[in-house]
Amino acid sequence: MLRWFEILGRSKFRQSLWYVDGFAGPGEYTNSPAGSPVAAISSASEALQSAGAQWKAGKIHCVFIEQDAKRFDHLRNKLGTDAGNPQMEIHFFNLPFVDGVAALKIQIPNPFSPASPLFAFIDPFGAKGVPFADIKDLLSRDAAEVLINFDSDGIGRIFRAEEAANHEVILNEVFGDDSWKTELARHRASHELYRGVLDLYKQKLRALPNVRYVFAFEMRSAKNTIDYHLVFASQHHLGLEKMKEAMKTIAKNGDYCFSDAHLNQSTMFSFDDPSAYSPQLFEQFRGRTVKYQELNDYALNETPFTNPKSMLKDLEEKSLVQVNSNDSKRRKGTFNEEKLINITFQQGV
Repeated sequence: MLRWFEILGRSKFRQSLWYVDGFAGPGEYTNSPAGSPVAAISSASEALQSAGAQWKAGKIHCVFIEQDAKRFDHLRNKLGTDAGNPQMEIHFFNLPFVDGVAALKIQIPNPFSPASPLFAFIDPFGAKGVPFADIKDLLSRDAAEVLINFDSDGIGRIFRAEEAANHEVILNEVFGDDSWKTELARHRASHELYRGVLDLYKQKLRALPNVRYVFAFEMRSAKNTIDYHLVFASQHHLGLEKMKEAMKTIAKNGDYCFSDAHLNQSTMFSFDDPSAYSPQLFEQFRGRTVKYQELNDYALNETPFTNPKSMLKDLEEKSLVQVNSNDSKRRKGTFNEEKLINITFQQGV
């Protein structure tokens, strides 16, 4: 969250910044003394302090929604109601996620009228409680981004349990329609089903108007077991770029490893090994001539990288692409976006 506050705080003139934690919890756990609310407050405070006179935005509003009364009381006692900075305000809602967002919409001020930059962290306990209609509503605003803890495993189990788990009601809510009936029925093995659940959810997000950037981080523990998926969605490439940079930092710290959560990808990825992904890029665009922006969007959405340059360098060294540029002095393996005309992918090896 620190980079989000820093970037928008120095660029969004007089606009308030809103962080919404949809399942805030108690603010601390036995194995984590600083839960997401504490981390958000800390990041907001650090961003304000480091920016100083360069801060251009309005106030930072941190919204914490928690349904459970005991967890809610613990959270309020831990955070208090005063953020300790006149540039910050804290809002609490002892409500389910959906009702909390609805209550936020009618309070003054709120991030919806007028639309303000908003980052929503949605971390439910299980597969229920996050209707796709509400995610769609959040992402309909130009400056909104979401990070969702998506329980593909739990959703897959609900699909398999059928009526015993009230699956039609729950899955219609999760995906926003009944397309899951045919899409998920294709997958027989459990691991394929869970990947299929995630892939369908990403497809639904990408089908939303102007939501061009969606990426799923598969969070694995040190024992290489899948803990959960974090699904990020935004209308802006910079949001996904910064999210990937944050994940790269976590990976280097050794707390988690990641895979890219593709339907046919189960191996761990390296943020520094373009040769592992350049064949994928080549196959996607084989035989085509494309603009750099299309390649950049593909790299953001389908690979661990924030741009395609390292993969293009690998492909150019193998004579698999031809670069058309306005730069007569261009060196092989370099890609100046302002001077690139297009890139042609060969038909084959």
